[in-house]
Amino acid sequence: MFKARGGRLVEADPSSPEEFLRNIRLALGRKPGAGSGHVPEDTAFSQDSSSVEARAESALRDAEARADELLSQLEESAAQIGWKVVRAASMKEAATRVGEIVEGLQARSIVRSTHPVLDRVGVDASLPDDTEMQVVALTDTGEVSTAQQRSAFRQRMIGTDLGITGVDYAIAETGSCVVVARKGVSRLVSLLPPAYVAIVEKGQVLPSLDELFTLQRQGFIQGENGSYMNIISGPSRSADIEQTIVEGVHGPGDVHMILLG
Repeated sequence: MFKARGGRLVEADPSSPEEFLRNIRLALGRKPGAGSGHVPEDTAFSQDSSSVEARAESALRDAEARADELLSQLEESAAQIGWKVVRAASMKEAATRVGEIVEGLQARSIVRSTHPVLDRVGVDASLPDDTEMQVVALTDTGEVSTAQQRSAFRQRMIGTDLGITGVDYAIAETGSCVVVARKGVSRLVSLLPPAYVAIVEKGQVLPSLDELFTLQRQGFIQGENGSYMNIISGPSRSADIEQTIVEGVHGPGDVHMILLG
């Protein structure tokens, strides 16, 4: 690769910080040498709590008003990035879908979060009689468990066939599910088992990451944010080996999304 310098072309050093940033600008559609550009108001860093509150309330109203539209957008974008997506018109149908996934995977050890939607759907009752179900009672953070408990918890997750959670939000634009840590909700449920199921309810879908970050900013100001947030965008992928994409290396390679509504 060459670049202009002093009226002549010289070979660029691809490992230099300057070239690295130049490539990022080009990938973002900006001209070389351009500044960072306009920062969207929704994601602007501000201590103005009233402005953040207003933007957050607006984002939630918009998500509710466009719930059907956004759920359909999520269905399309999630399928494009590798989720196996199914729709369920009722709680009973969602339970049937869970049972079908379990049977298809021949999963006999399952762990699930304590998201209320899983109880409303009746996930436990939808499973075959010989299935072992574990319900997460803690998170994998030191704030709510001892090191020994966390180690034992991780070992149980490693030996589990399937993880099931609800979500806190989903992102229509990126096809992502968002899970925020708290008691009964651990990232390991969606990371360690080789297969994963997320149940998304209508009304939980945000248009883009801008709205999500607005809500996270609101949570930060109110002191309500968890210790971390998982944004799950399809099956785990890695290109560490010979730059070849391989699924399921650092997380589930088989991911299912049930859209309820």
